[in-house]
Amino acid sequence: MSAPSHPALVWPRSDKDTSRYPEISAPRDDDWYYEEVPLSDPKYKLYEAKTAEFICQKLGLKVDASKQRMPMPPGYKLFAHRKKQPAGDIRTDFYLYGSTHVQKFRSVPEFLEHAGWLFDTTKPLDDHTTCGCKYSKGSGARRVSTPGSGAGPSKRPSNSSPAKEGSVKKKKIVQEEEDDGPAAVVPERAEELRSQRRFRRGEIVWFRIGNIDPPSGSAGNKLSPITHWPGLISSVPLKSKVLNQDDIAGASASSAWNMFGGQAPAPLQQPTIIHYYEYHIRPLGMFSPHDEVVKDGKELLPWAVGNELLGGEDGWDAIGNQAEALLIKGVKAEAEKNKNKPKEELEADLGKSWKTNWAKRIKFLDMPRQWESAVFRLSVALKTASIITNSWAQTDKIDVLPDDIDISVEDMKAIQEQRKTLYQGLWWGGERIWLEDMVRLKKKRTDLPSDSLLPPSPGAEDRGVFIKIRVISIEVSFEATETQNAWRCILYGDVYELAPEGTDGAEKPRSNKALNGEKDIPIMPAYTPAKGFGYRQLNDPGAEVTCDVIDIAGRVYPDLLDGKTQSWFIDPSKPEDKEKRVTPGEAALSLVGLKPGTTIASKSVDWHEDLYSIVQKSSRDTEAQMKAYYINLLRQELDLPAPAPTSTGGAANGAGTLAEALNGSA
Repeated sequence: MSAPSHPALVWPRSDKDTSRYPEISAPRDDDWYYEEVPLSDPKYKLYEAKTAEFICQKLGLKVDASKQRMPMPPGYKLFAHRKKQPAGDIRTDFYLYGSTHVQKFRSVPEFLEHAGWLFDTTKPLDDHTTCGCKYSKGSGARRVSTPGSGAGPSKRPSNSSPAKEGSVKKKKIVQEEEDDGPAAVVPERAEELRSQRRFRRGEIVWFRIGNIDPPSGSAGNKLSPITHWPGLISSVPLKSKVLNQDDIAGASASSAWNMFGGQAPAPLQQPTIIHYYEYHIRPLGMFSPHDEVVKDGKELLPWAVGNELLGGEDGWDAIGNQAEALLIKGVKAEAEKNKNKPKEELEADLGKSWKTNWAKRIKFLDMPRQWESAVFRLSVALKTASIITNSWAQTDKIDVLPDDIDISVEDMKAIQEQRKTLYQGLWWGGERIWLEDMVRLKKKRTDLPSDSLLPPSPGAEDRGVFIKIRVISIEVSFEATETQNAWRCILYGDVYELAPEGTDGAEKPRSNKALNGEKDIPIMPAYTPAKGFGYRQLNDPGAEVTCDVIDIAGRVYPDLLDGKTQSWFIDPSKPEDKEKRVTPGEAALSLVGLKPGTTIASKSVDWHEDLYSIVQKSSRDTEAQMKAYYINLLRQELDLPAPAPTSTGGAANGAGTLAEALNGSA
């Protein structure tokens, strides 16, 4: 990254969102593809020069503006879009990506007004309507479908994952009146908290598919039908549908009026408009990079409930073993077909059949619905998803003003000395977590300190405990040294238990009217508990608790078993409704909050800069490991010498099996 040529040409802020980057891929002859533009490219020089000239004029700097240079805002990158033309030549267009408000800028002139808006700190960063660029009112912008975070944090050292598990403990705070949330809330957070959708953009979920049955005679292999597939939510558009009177029950009443010579009342004549969310999902398992399936929310389940799908842990192991058996069978057939070729040619062709026979990028809906066609890609999907859910990142840094009255003197000093940084969100265990969220803790009720909290309500020991997050903070830990910092992610907030309705102190949730278009809905959502229960705050209102991020089990899904919002589990309130449904197990009950968070919890340990990095690395590393194992098998069958060992270990260098690489992901 080039340095600015003048001290004033430093970006005071950035609306970066690295999830908006397009997916880069290897050059293809039959389609378009994206490549990241190197910083040395003349296109960067052009942006740096023209942007600096524009800002110099805007700031009134008394310098030769035409000779100034400044880098792009943090998080912004140029990408080259290359597409083969009918005549055979390649057309290249350059686009600037990285804004949370704009999909892409197509030219320098398009970007300049946006650059000026970023420099004008009097205009709120979360209100893009105050920007003068052509996209400020959405005239040419489209919401991109790449899952990812908002404006991510600056890169931290690899040891920035939690240093030590912290216990829940009490910390006094200044009592304040509850407000509608901070003014600089990122739009995505505000929208997701207000809408109260069960699933959020970027999260990993299971989506329902038509059953793919295992081959006959495989009952002893613990194989179960493939009923769900893992994928990442790329976007969740709000849709509208007009139901005319012929589509609804009112049609019969209207017909009755007409039969007797009358006219139906006005309410029966007017069409009904319903609003609903449509989930666009990118399936995992080496499919086309822009392939999506569209699902209704009823067909989705949280990733964390996966040990109740596909046969549970034994079923996942069986899928890994099946995938390995299919790969070995295929390798033997390929080796037999090519065994008479010269060794030099065999060596040169190693790996070419991988893409053709195993990793060809197809659309999910084009995948044959036979077991052998699906189980290998499913094994790749499970491994990729497992790596994603073992990773985490903090997102959307909060820029604290020096005179912020909500920050204590002690905390303000720590922030100014860069010993503490505040954030609005987390990617945790494949889930999107925001400030103001109610999340499950990896604690049993009996694990909480009894001297500073209310005693348990009846039966609370067997249910979950929760924290309503007020602050997400990255702080220098006690393990820091004079030469190297160690970091911990600490959460501050109020702790709750799930108590039966009518229990003293059990809160009733507020109604949610987000879909009615009301403007006065606070950021704070209605914390809907499981049916028949309320959330009971355990700490004193004048105090709060702290816990380490590794104490977080994950999000809570209070309506997961409600028959109106899902089509997989039997609704406990309607046990007779069993058609095509299964009985929920311990994992599902834990996600609702009816079992402790210790029952099913995130295992996130690997810190990354953002979700984009998590997904890209997980997909790349999984396929690289599979391909390396495949080539190793092919070498053995063709009697070719083994390559030198690599540092990746395991199946990548032949020191293991594919099943070992895939199993243990449940």
